[in-house]
Amino acid sequence: MTMNITVITTANRARRFVQVDEALQQTILDSLRRSSQLFTGKPLIVGSPALTEVFAASAIACVEIETIRDLGDYLPSPLNLTLTALTPEQRAEPFVGGLDGDHFRARIEFFFTGGHVLFMSAEGVRKPALAERLMNLTSLFERPAIHYRLAQGGVGLMNPHAMTRFVVSPGIPDLPSDAWLADAS
Repeated sequence: MTMNITVITTANRARRFVQVDEALQQTILDSLRRSSQLFTGKPLIVGSPALTEVFAASAIACVEIETIRDLGDYLPSPLNLTLTALTPEQRAEPFVGGLDGDHFRARIEFFFTGGHVLFMSAEGVRKPALAERLMNLTSLFERPAIHYRLAQGGVGLMNPHAMTRFVVSPGIPDLPSDAWLADAS
């Protein structure tokens, strides 16, 4: 079984690595249990007999691990939000989202320093209290890492500190009282 690893930097450069040894894959997967520490200052080191690359944590936008293995047990609970990367074909399809009872569905575009963009489908359970909903919206930039599912199988981790903005559609009905209300032109 092959594991493909992609490190996307804030310079919008993608470095790809491959691991076919299952024991070495397990070591990488075990490190996902500490994914909240991935972007906290310690460099990410990817090495082999041929070369070693060292990435500054602050210069990583995303790390994606593509595999057919179920990686759910290696990551923290997604709480009330499940993010799934969209393929180019899915992005081209018309999207219908919004609220359906206590469930929501939206598209989110995450923009990073250097120009990298992630297109996501977001689904989850709407928090009953307005304060909780607003905290979920505004706290994305403060999280240590945000994980998402890859459309082809596997997971990705994005660095919220490398994000410059995100766009949610359809728009969020409950905005903070200090939000600026205006249409995009």
